[in-house]
Amino acid sequence: MQLPRLITKTHTEALRPGNYSLLISKCSSPYKSSYPETVEKRLADFLKPSIAKYTVKTATEKNRGFGFLLDNMIWSWKGHVINAILQDVGKTSNNKDDYYDLTKSEKIAYLKYFLETEGALILKLSKMFQKRGGISYSFLKSEIQNIFKDIYESYIDLAPDFRTRIRIKQMFQETQKQMKSKKGTYATGTLPHKIKPHIQALADLGLLVVDKGTEEEIYQSSVIDGLSSLDLLSGKLQDFKTMEDLLTNEEHFSIIAEALNLKSVRYSPRTHKERLQRTFSSGYEGVKNKTTGMADIEALVDWCCTKLLSEQNILITQSEVKEFISGIRQVSPSSIQFHVDGKGRIAYLIMASK
Repeated sequence: MQLPRLITKTHTEALRPGNYSLLISKCSSPYKSSYPETVEKRLADFLKPSIAKYTVKTATEKNRGFGFLLDNMIWSWKGHVINAILQDVGKTSNNKDDYYDLTKSEKIAYLKYFLETEGALILKLSKMFQKRGGISYSFLKSEIQNIFKDIYESYIDLAPDFRTRIRIKQMFQETQKQMKSKKGTYATGTLPHKIKPHIQALADLGLLVVDKGTEEEIYQSSVIDGLSSLDLLSGKLQDFKTMEDLLTNEEHFSIIAEALNLKSVRYSPRTHKERLQRTFSSGYEGVKNKTTGMADIEALVDWCCTKLLSEQNILITQSEVKEFISGIRQVSPSSIQFHVDGKGRIAYLIMASK
């Protein structure tokens, strides 16, 4: 069973997708390792040091983060996907402002990784917006502790065994310590950093609208073709158990298509295989190692799903892309080589030069 999908240790503005785009494309490397402190200093040339610090912290899988980078600051396969998409949409400048107005393909790619990492919190907030409509910052500030508590308690109930339940309880206790002052009461100074990073990210991803207001911020769901994005998302995910089942079954892109009200067309091999072939070929050029020609299969899968959905409104599942890749070997064995990772699993491929 998956542990609760939320990041609790962060900072205002630190979860914005544009931060990670800058981190990947301008401050880290696909092959050259660095110390986290070195990468953090590079990112501080674009962002405030405090924001750079927490962006780097949440970029790896440590601290329950996104996993865009490995611990040595080299891109993971997810980092390769983000970089390839940035290159594809022409975001290569050193002007940081260019990275915060996300294109459709950027939104879809990042939404996949936010669902994986922040899905529990996104679902909980979606339910609240569905029930209340607009929500003020002061309301969220007063409720954030209860939101976290409800998420952790729900995952404890879903845990399959005693060991997992104990681990989740320990995670919740650590979260409470982060939010409390030395006197044992909740430290009000930490609360903005528990709320605003998530709200800012959801706004960048196109799911929320922020109204600055005259006195305080008011948050509302985005409306696409007359339908509320968060209502659609809430209806698709339903509850934590349903969400976990959907994500386990690799339904990420169907969730995204629903939330963005894309009215997408389901992939059909007979109708769309040539389009998938072209998308796969361009993705391979974008994510492969320029020296060895080796590409991560997971990166290629996400590239294909993202590009077909964003540019042609074709909804293809991750398993369908993997079936397509396996089919290449059956049709033309000499055109593709598969390679295993450190655990002996097929994880990479090399396409023969034409």
